[in-house]
Amino acid sequence: MKKRSFRIARANSRVVSRPGFSLLEVLVALVLLSVAMLAVFRSLGVGTQTAQIAHVRMLAQWSAENRLMEIRLRREWPNIGEERFDCSQLDTVLSCSQKVIATPNVGFRRIELQVFDAGERQVARLVGFATVVR
Repeated sequence: MKKRSFRIARANSRVVSRPGFSLLEVLVALVLLSVAMLAVFRSLGVGTQTAQIAHVRMLAQWSAENRLMEIRLRREWPNIGEERFDCSQLDTVLSCSQKVIATPNVGFRRIELQVFDAGERQVARLVGFATVVR
């Protein structure tokens, strides 16, 4: 049985090699290219996920800052205790927990705000103080 060759016999019986790549070389190149593309897509996915997490944390921080500023602007004297309320921003569902604690100085109250995402994971925390100006 004769072995096949990638060579072409010319009419004058000279054997000339054809330029190009073998099938095996092409397959190896495709495998390497696909591995590289998978790495690129994975890094793009991680970058997108990180940006989404940063976006949610920014909105949560805004919610906490808004609540603390609201207390200060209304000059509220918050009651000691804990309450929970909705503090969603844009299309992001968030809930806030506000804990008011007495301080040694009776003219101040400590306000601890925590913001949770839809999965009840804490995504922001802010501590501030309220006082009554007479």
